[in-house]
Amino acid sequence: MVADPDPDALSSSAAEPSVQMHEVLQQLSHDIRSAMSDVIGGLRLVEIDRVDPQTQTQIVRVRAAADTLAALVDDALLTASGETRVKHTDTYLVLSDWLSALAGRWKGRAAERGSRLEIQRIGRLPQSLIISPLVLDRIVGNLVGNALVHVPGGDVEVEVLADPTDGLTICIRDEGPGFPPAVLNSFRSSGRAVPMGSTGGSGLGLRIASGLTAAAGAELTLSNDAATGTGMAVLRIPPELVTWTGGVSAPCTPPNLSGLRILVAEDNLTNQMILRQMLEKMQAETVFVGDGLAALDALQQERFDIGLIDIEMPRKSGLEVMEQVRRGQEPLASIPLVAITAYVLRDNREAIYAAGADGIIGKPIASGEEFGRAILRYVGRPSDAQPLPGELDGSNRHQKLDRARFDRLLDEAGQENRAELLDRLVEDLNSVRDGLKVGVATTSIPEIRAQTHILIAISGAVGADRLCQLSEILNIAAKRRRTEQLVQIYEPVRADLDDLLAVIEAARR
Repeated sequence: MVADPDPDALSSSAAEPSVQMHEVLQQLSHDIRSAMSDVIGGLRLVEIDRVDPQTQTQIVRVRAAADTLAALVDDALLTASGETRVKHTDTYLVLSDWLSALAGRWKGRAAERGSRLEIQRIGRLPQSLIISPLVLDRIVGNLVGNALVHVPGGDVEVEVLADPTDGLTICIRDEGPGFPPAVLNSFRSSGRAVPMGSTGGSGLGLRIASGLTAAAGAELTLSNDAATGTGMAVLRIPPELVTWTGGVSAPCTPPNLSGLRILVAEDNLTNQMILRQMLEKMQAETVFVGDGLAALDALQQERFDIGLIDIEMPRKSGLEVMEQVRRGQEPLASIPLVAITAYVLRDNREAIYAAGADGIIGKPIASGEEFGRAILRYVGRPSDAQPLPGELDGSNRHQKLDRARFDRLLDEAGQENRAELLDRLVEDLNSVRDGLKVGVATTSIPEIRAQTHILIAISGAVGADRLCQLSEILNIAAKRRRTEQLVQIYEPVRADLDDLLAVIEAARR
């Protein structure tokens, strides 16, 4: 006879694999992201102008696909770890950049199949969408991929048009045989489900697209042309997710980092080359070292405005470097230190911040412009002297107020709590305004930091993203005791704060 298992033993044995799996996941997370960083970095180092046009097309395609793959891997790893990937900057999408990336990825695949992909931009298009680039990539990518599968040698057209009243519409047309009746009937009845096997494949791509569309608050419809029988998928993004002015705009040039002296501690030579190219393009003065001990020596012997520190390095880890710097004497102990790392799971983040990091920039770095703007925020100023256009006033980064998010906050409060919420917001923001006025006038670093911490939380919650970013800049400038810049940075904070109060006061009436 076999004895019944001991429940306590079962519980213990179940817990142990869970802990082991978490450790394995952390290690895999690091190694996968490092490999992705090498893939993306290697592709960026290819001098595309030196190859023939056909090869250029394929390199652009692989680059775009690699960026999407990196984002998908990041989401998958965080989901597997039990975390929710909430990254506010991902909710903004620069439409012109996104369309260029779409063309880069899919025109190469179309050519490979003997087809053509044409992207038609009809009329005036908005600056940005309040939707994750990865989500839109997956929706439209599945629709375009489905079209190309069913139209070998034929053309696929992506038509993009917008209207302030109706929002943005993306139409995907192909010259294929159209959608089977079962697919159309399923969409008409539920708007989401796609029967397995009804498209000549598994139908998984259309199901993914329909599910993501619904989750994003958009609408997807499928139809066949009555005359030709060819198929068309129409994605409608509602006007509340469309930003025409005052939102994100594609920067004409990368942020100007001239005058900044930056230490980069990174042992991977490929990553060094990528970071050097990015930083030199933004006119920063850089010093590169390949291990933690060299990083510590450089920080102790030379003056830097910021240190970008890899976590996994020989001789001394990035954590050890940051801990030792923070235990040292001023002014070195207060230098901005930012982790450049593939570690992003919760435990890793907590350890990095506990070691003294001001922030974390994940590998691979997808955007040089965003990388530069992050550096400017961490050093607590937009430039050495005068503000760069769009940096200090935030016009090239965030819209002034995400009204849809503000309204959702009020809806979630409910009618019975709406008035109380608005009263509390007005009370808190007025208190912050008064405190900041006194703090800046008296150069009180503790007061400025205390009030900006409150303002960052409130402005982020109500959708005042530009005010949130400006408050972060003011907070870091105070932390770094850059007293000569406090008034300059405070003025746009005060202006946006007054405007936000006016909006909330209007909602109270």
